[in-house]
Amino acid sequence: MADSTPKTTLAPGGRPGFRPAAPHPREEERLNSLHSLHVLDSDHEKRYDDLTRLVADIFDVPICLVSLVDEDRQWFKAHCGLDARQTGRDLAFCAHALHEERFLVINDARQDERFFDNALVTGPPHVCFYAGAVLRDSSGLPLGTLCLIDHKPRQLDTAQLERLERCALLVENELIQRDALLAERARATLQANIDPITGYSLRRRYLQRMTAWLEERASQGALQVILVKLQNAERLRKQQGVDFYEGVLQSLSHQLNENFDDEGLLKGRVSHDTLMILLPRDQALHGMRWHRFVEQPWLLHLSANSRPDLLIGAGTFVSDSMSAAELVEVVEEELVCASEWAPKEKGVQFADLTDNLNLRLEMNNRFAQALRDNELCIHLQPIVTAGSQGLSGQEVLLRWQDKNRWIPPHQMLRIARHAGLDEELDIWVLRRSCALLSHWLATRKGDDTLLPLSLNITASRLIETEYMDALRRVLRLYRLKGDCLRLDISGVESFSATPEPLVLAMKSLANDGISFCVDRFGPEHDSLRLLSMLSITSVKLHPRWISLLQTDPRQARLLKAWTAALHMLEISAVAVGIEHSRQRQTMMDLGFDQLQGYAFGEPMAPEEDYGKWLSKVETSLEQHAGDSAAS
Repeated sequence: MADSTPKTTLAPGGRPGFRPAAPHPREEERLNSLHSLHVLDSDHEKRYDDLTRLVADIFDVPICLVSLVDEDRQWFKAHCGLDARQTGRDLAFCAHALHEERFLVINDARQDERFFDNALVTGPPHVCFYAGAVLRDSSGLPLGTLCLIDHKPRQLDTAQLERLERCALLVENELIQRDALLAERARATLQANIDPITGYSLRRRYLQRMTAWLEERASQGALQVILVKLQNAERLRKQQGVDFYEGVLQSLSHQLNENFDDEGLLKGRVSHDTLMILLPRDQALHGMRWHRFVEQPWLLHLSANSRPDLLIGAGTFVSDSMSAAELVEVVEEELVCASEWAPKEKGVQFADLTDNLNLRLEMNNRFAQALRDNELCIHLQPIVTAGSQGLSGQEVLLRWQDKNRWIPPHQMLRIARHAGLDEELDIWVLRRSCALLSHWLATRKGDDTLLPLSLNITASRLIETEYMDALRRVLRLYRLKGDCLRLDISGVESFSATPEPLVLAMKSLANDGISFCVDRFGPEHDSLRLLSMLSITSVKLHPRWISLLQTDPRQARLLKAWTAALHMLEISAVAVGIEHSRQRQTMMDLGFDQLQGYAFGEPMAPEEDYGKWLSKVETSLEQHAGDSAAS
């Protein structure tokens, strides 16, 4: 059993505090064993739920969990007393328990230097006492724990620990029996990392085979890739059941096999909803009737909302320096991005990824030098008040011109993330924006009001102490107050289960005068409860919600309901992606307070003279307003 009074350890930043658990020494084997059980993301099962309720009663604790530790999360097969179905692995007590022989017991996490500032201790579910008995597979590898949680300090004696261990053995038996009940085909193929549904290599094996495959074809030049993503996979699984969902994937693989059956091809199921094929360039992709993938007779009786929704990407590319893992990551990112621009026909979006892939691969090696040589620049896009259409703010947009071509911002940001330069890029944008504001303040004339600049930042980055400290240092360096900045926060939906770290970070910076806007809100993640907890003044609804107005007559009512709900919370609603003048009045009728998009002018490089810049922007707004009236 782990000692409840550990030695002091230093967290990042040099202070005692929480550290994520190190990977298990046999992590890859452990994960393969866990995944082979096919228990992750499975439905609730009464025998597990009954067992956790019984254990909670026996030990008189409010929370009892069957926790399985995956690659980047802990997932709860049963969760008595807790609504959440999973948390990040970096916060998981159970990830630490994997290193124990039998138990991990924390009598009072608030006094334990490993856990006292863990978000699960300082916020919901307010873990104080924790006792986890390790769950192992048939070979002895740890998979997770049967754990007890209480909101007050506790101690277990030897007899109680032995009782907890016996209860854990019951859970182990259930897991092992589940494994034994899998078909022989599933056991054999999954041990070899083959997906029993499609017959394709699973991601780990696919990457291993891909490395050799790329080496063999290094001299052949360009290669081709096909990806098929089932975009509504989760909805199909919940509404139609696992058998139907797996049947769709199996049908997709059969269709692909009919068209691409050469033994030299490399086929993989790289994620739960995405199939990938690598093939030589001489294979013909043009003229494929992709929509027939969702026009199978056995699907035609279903309503439109229940049919498979496919995103298919195909492209030709040359990759000389990237590893298999890096290449798959790049291709997946480009496919996800394509969901926002690829045309849709008969339930299928098809995207030609060739240009984006080659640009991305070419720019990867150039970006770091461009950032350090200050080849990047910022442009500003106006944000206008819906009624008067006067200037109410300006968003800072990153721009990079390389060899007389402008690199698309989304490409640039993904290149930075892939190169590990996204944090450096955030600070670069912050410094450049504050330098501009400082110059404007020093040189403005008369009573010109200095409007705040909006900077984009992810929620996960915002909560980092290093970023908050850097933000305050830059403001002090340029002698600026916080009210000259507004931070547009993306990715807040990832904090729905444990919002406390984000809430605390935003409150801290709000005390400095900084304001906040939630960016790209919805349509998949749309929690009013989460918005009500955050220190925000406005919300930018996702452009996809706006685009749905053209195809879904119900979307206008939905948007109007959302703007009304935001107003009840005293939050302004911002419509982004307004590309046409005819959309302006529609947005005002739907209750939006502010508008942003090319309908009000393209982003422009700022002038050093603030008066000239304001005049330039106002002239542009007047011209576009005139164009709107003329149309």
